[in-house]
Amino acid sequence: MAKRRLPVKVLVAEDDPMVCSLHVQTLRQLRGFVVAGAVCDGMELVRFFETSSADLIVMDIFMPRLSGLDALKKLRADGNDADVILVSAGKDAQLVSQAKMLGAFDYLIKPYSLKRFRTSLEAYLDHRTRMLSGTEEATQEALDAIFEIAAASRGQGEKLPKGLQPGTLSLISKELTTEKGLSAEDICGRLSISRSTAWRYLDHLSRIGVVKVQFEYSGPGRPLKRYFLRERTRSESLA
Repeated sequence: MAKRRLPVKVLVAEDDPMVCSLHVQTLRQLRGFVVAGAVCDGMELVRFFETSSADLIVMDIFMPRLSGLDALKKLRADGNDADVILVSAGKDAQLVSQAKMLGAFDYLIKPYSLKRFRTSLEAYLDHRTRMLSGTEEATQEALDAIFEIAAASRGQGEKLPKGLQPGTLSLISKELTTEKGLSAEDICGRLSISRSTAWRYLDHLSRIGVVKVQFEYSGPGRPLKRYFLRERTRSESLA
């Protein structure tokens, strides 16, 4: 598998100026993403890749001159393997089937909330960070994380709370193997995830007893929380 670099370069393809602007603004607010460009129809989308590149396309289906799906078919025929999040008012089963066959990561039905859009982007970032590098040999554990198989059999042997992904949980756990301990901000910087996402995973690890929390007081205001793996968990992680 190809190396999955960060930040993710995103092309927005949307003919509605307001929706396009909201997508661009949201992407700029999320860590781990950078806006590579914005186009307003399928023909411009195809032409964009003649001179530029993007890792992810956030694409409307119904656009002028060339539809999103037709543009995507052309890109695939040209060997372009950019990931895609499709957005559309179309609910037809055939559209959904075509989107899946063309490798769409997600399909959002208009109108959708910005929260749903952010959730899709965060899920994609989580998926991308779990992909193997070109020099890494596959193991069953790694493949289970990528394909989200046997999630209940890993970690504490119980289903994760809604919104948490086993791959991201594993990545964060592996960062917490130093004696120094890390804050949520440290995790943000190392894994290019949002602070709220880091906090949710760290809070979960704390609640199930995998990590311990120490408060660091360095002045007025709230103390800084530092998270340490408990000794038994640390030795298991390093084994």
